[in-house]
Amino acid sequence: MRIDLEKLQKEYFPAALESIKAIIKIPSVRGEKAPQTPFGENTKKVLDFAINLAKELGFKAYQDPENRYGYVEYGSSEKIFAILGHLDVVPTGDLTKWEFEPFNPQVKDGKLLGRGSFDDKGPTIINLYALKYLKDHGFEPDYRIRLIFGLTEETDWASITSYMETEGIPDLGYTPDGEFPVVYAEKGILNVDIIAGGENFILIGGEAYNSVNDVVKYQGPEMSKIEAILTSENIENYVEKDMLIIKGKSSHGSLPECGVNAALEALNAIAHVNPTSKIAKFVEEHLYRDYSFSKIFPAMRDESGNLTVNNGIVEINHDKTRITLNLRVPITYCQEDVVKPLTVELAKFDLQLIDLKWENPVHMSKDSPMIQNIMQVYREVTGDHNAQPLAIGGGTYAKAMPKCVAFGAEFDIEESTMHAYNEYVKIDDLRKMLEIYTKSIPLLTKINK
Repeated sequence: MRIDLEKLQKEYFPAALESIKAIIKIPSVRGEKAPQTPFGENTKKVLDFAINLAKELGFKAYQDPENRYGYVEYGSSEKIFAILGHLDVVPTGDLTKWEFEPFNPQVKDGKLLGRGSFDDKGPTIINLYALKYLKDHGFEPDYRIRLIFGLTEETDWASITSYMETEGIPDLGYTPDGEFPVVYAEKGILNVDIIAGGENFILIGGEAYNSVNDVVKYQGPEMSKIEAILTSENIENYVEKDMLIIKGKSSHGSLPECGVNAALEALNAIAHVNPTSKIAKFVEEHLYRDYSFSKIFPAMRDESGNLTVNNGIVEINHDKTRITLNLRVPITYCQEDVVKPLTVELAKFDLQLIDLKWENPVHMSKDSPMIQNIMQVYREVTGDHNAQPLAIGGGTYAKAMPKCVAFGAEFDIEESTMHAYNEYVKIDDLRKMLEIYTKSIPLLTKINK
């Protein structure tokens, strides 16, 4: 199908931009459950807005009676192609760190500023207007296309789980909530706890499984020796109110090598002065500056990369020991491939494993028509003919739905403002998105091109 780029950008893009501004104004952070608002009042308001906008644009749209999800539908086939967007946003945090009101969108220096501008209201609305262009110009897909509005991507994915339980699982789809050009593979994600009885010291710190533990507090014997070991390793530390504060560097749990784990630095130092500590000896043997459990899993790697392991939380006192691990498992391995060997090794240190949560990997062949069609359009629009499909350790919204991959919308992950203060999206990037999605949807939803 030929796309009139001048018409797309001059007529459809300005309307899309105004709709994005309007939807940003709704502070759709998940709130308290109430009748007819299972995820809070503002998530219902944002769903109402999106459904009404779709109807104004001439689409058939459906809103779940319990306001758990909604979708726009185009086409009449039995086969369903899903475009999985979400309209909820993360909290704004400390408002003093924002240079502008997060829910008062504005354009400045070629950027659209506002919470949700990139994650994921902007890309979701751009996909709606891509569909609008195609509908207006007579495109007839071989799939029934559903642009699904999720409402809990930033929390527990209950919204899209409700969709699939009620509507069934789509045959194929993408989410504009990841990276360009396309993420063909995402590692499995496994969260576990290592537990044991108490120790003769206190070590506490960390906030989340999937973040490098960057600050811990220690209280116990041989504090001065531990302080000296840390200092010799250039690890920041100081005493405050009878506690030794140890500081590292935060990083995402999929990239533990980019951070400095304060808890593991501390436990390695403790192992040198406290040889009876079971957890410290395990860390010294297997986790200290080893981001792939190389002694336990020396060959666990495939095209998606190595196994990686991150410690996020530590909670050790006289009564109990607990440290958390977030493992990113290569796509050709399963949960048990990790759990069984790790359980056996932990037993040698009188430590136990609690297997908490597993997220299946995402894998679509790089040679599949879907990936090849996406790459064809991306290279054409951007001129980047060296671009290749991505395999990542992080998890995207594609994990919420089988047969789904992350297709955009981040062009440069290193400059991403998703979840950050002063979130923005470049206007030129929104324009590129509109062209990419408008050109891709016909290729992806025609079974016989």
